[in-house]
Amino acid sequence: MDNAGLLDFQLVPLAARHKAATLAWMNDPALMPALNRLHLISPVEHERWFAALPSRPDLSCFAIETGHPSRHVGNVWLHGIDPVHRRAEVRIMLGSGDHGRGLGSAALARAAEHAFHERGLHRLTACVLSSNLRGRRAFEKAGFQLEGVLREDRWTGAGFVDVCFFARIAA
Repeated sequence: MDNAGLLDFQLVPLAARHKAATLAWMNDPALMPALNRLHLISPVEHERWFAALPSRPDLSCFAIETGHPSRHVGNVWLHGIDPVHRRAEVRIMLGSGDHGRGLGSAALARAAEHAFHERGLHRLTACVLSSNLRGRRAFEKAGFQLEGVLREDRWTGAGFVDVCFFARIAA
């Protein structure tokens, strides 16, 4: 299920050194459809979001770094952390050139372990556009199970698309 041990990477807290790449990926035309991003993010808007991160108890963001010296290749985060119901949504974004090596599923598995063992969460969910086959497979490889399909749930700018709803429960 988890090939996290086979890949040389680490999850580190998202920091100022990750800002530029994060903004570039969010505005990358090749990545925007899979991320369901309809509009470009301005540098000012991005700076505001980044500055607010330390004060957001509902958010836990990590950069995915690989290699020696380390290279920032993506981000994974827990969004909407709910300490009462012990749940959160998991989101991931890999840079354009870092797909197809199992890194996404490994980072998701490691983020899930952090959520369960460090944060004490019980349930993680994820929404993946049905057209994002690579993303769907990454969540499945990381131990998430498909719980259902939300029909025509997201607007892409060209039409409504289905969303696959995944979840993983702490073992």
